[in-house]
Amino acid sequence: MGARAGDRLRGGLLAGLAVGALVAGGWWWRHAAPATGPVPSALSSAPATPVPPSGARRVLIDPEDGHIIQGPEADLDDVLVFHQESGAPNATLVSHTVWEDTSHLTKSDRPLIRQTSPSAGERYLLVVGCAGAGKLTVAFSGSGDEGPGQRVTCAELPLTVTLTAAGGPLQVRFTVADGEVDLDARLSALF
Repeated sequence: MGARAGDRLRGGLLAGLAVGALVAGGWWWRHAAPATGPVPSALSSAPATPVPPSGARRVLIDPEDGHIIQGPEADLDDVLVFHQESGAPNATLVSHTVWEDTSHLTKSDRPLIRQTSPSAGERYLLVVGCAGAGKLTVAFSGSGDEGPGQRVTCAELPLTVTLTAAGGPLQVRFTVADGEVDLDARLSALF
């Protein structure tokens, strides 16, 4: 076998290996690709209408401050679903969330201040909850409802306050007196 025949054999072997690698790669590509199109088992398992969770309870909520005024006390671990009949009198509807804060606060931290610049007369709903052993104080300025800070007990229901802007900056200040808290606060614009 001459040098030229050996080169042909090696060239043919290399071409055969390249074709084999392409065929193996194509086979792998087709079998590893995700399925496309509808999946019959996923479509048939979903219920047509949402099912309320077992043990669902109805409560009546005061539209002015968001407190529960009728119904059983809510457990903080339960899921709450709010439903409001259309055309209900004194309906408080949330337009959008202005800001939301989930910070970890300690006694040694400087006060956390959140601010927005509303027009006079705009209404907002402030909802403040916390977890931890610390003592959280919430104070606000820039509304007609100003006053001394309000204490939030972390083990209780969240504090809900309706604020009406006075026309300048609306500030909410969070301070911790003792220990540490995980803050969960939200300011939402109301219609």
